[in-house]
Amino acid sequence: MRGDLLDFLRSEIEPQVDGWEEAGHVPPEALWKVGRRFGLLGMMTPIGRGGDPRPWTEIVEVATDLGRIYRPFGFLLTNALIAGYLAAVTDDLQWKRLGLPIVEGRASSVLALNEPDSGNDLSALASMAEKDEGGYRIRGVKTYIPNADQVDFLLLAARERPGDPPSIFAVDPASSGCRVRRLGATMALRGVHLCEIKLEGCVVSGDDRLGEMAGLWPHLGRSRLLTSGLALGIAVEALELALDYTARTERFGKPLNRQGAVQQSLADMGIAVETGRVYLAHAASLVDAGHPASLETSVAKTYITDLAMRVTTSATQLMGGWGYLVSGKVERLMREAKLNQIVDGANEIHRTLIAKSLSNRAKKEREE
Repeated sequence: MRGDLLDFLRSEIEPQVDGWEEAGHVPPEALWKVGRRFGLLGMMTPIGRGGDPRPWTEIVEVATDLGRIYRPFGFLLTNALIAGYLAAVTDDLQWKRLGLPIVEGRASSVLALNEPDSGNDLSALASMAEKDEGGYRIRGVKTYIPNADQVDFLLLAARERPGDPPSIFAVDPASSGCRVRRLGATMALRGVHLCEIKLEGCVVSGDDRLGEMAGLWPHLGRSRLLTSGLALGIAVEALELALDYTARTERFGKPLNRQGAVQQSLADMGIAVETGRVYLAHAASLVDAGHPASLETSVAKTYITDLAMRVTTSATQLMGGWGYLVSGKVERLMREAKLNQIVDGANEIHRTLIAKSLSNRAKKEREE
């Protein structure tokens, strides 16, 4: 399946990327065509609910292939993750209404968690959902929510009472009291619309409450593997472009890839990519085995997104003027690489989590 997926992305998707970037829009049907054709939307959903579950060692390889061609296609993985979450927390009626349409490629969703004054610090989340005649009335603001203007429903976090853990609600973005606006063009992923959502007494039914935030946490942790895979794909593609360019470009009477300084740079890029590939497979295998793997997924996310930034920067340097041209592709890859260091928890946050986890492990070992 993987070879067929990458071949399809190369032949059918890649030729359209420049046009989508210029237009600032990826047609949703282009995403769902890939998702339906290769069964990507049910990769994290049990068979009993219509899914086609696959091991995380395979899922991260799919993410790598998508990252090689166009990072916005990671939106498919987000929806596969959402479907997996919905399969775990919804009753049969909620599943048929919300989850199954995603798996079948008939609907899409997005997580609406970030807020202007708290970012992804959910302990400071301010949105409130007050009970109102059998349902809830939601007030608050969400920001930097991708494609909120074109999904069928939002999965939105809000507290029912001050101090309570957040709950998750399914919200129709077209409903009264919910206003969605685009925030403008971004450095990369220009085919994705980053949006702000203002909730001004938006009413949802009691059936739209999906449970407390605790049910989403395991899925959010695994999303780090998706970001890692997408970032690895960006790095792999940049390395291959640099290898091809330096093999066919001569300077001072010999190919660039036979120049000592260039060889050192290519070697460093290759070491980073191969180390990232091995560690990502290791972290995914732990998740497949049922381990929490919170340390390993944070390490994978931080290390691989950082190496993608280094590799794309080095590739741009090696390719000179061609690397700086928009038409040279590596310029776009470098811009896309930066995003991965920010989403799914900024790398500074993950370094704090990693340090705490290592310290706790060392303390436990000393006490044993």
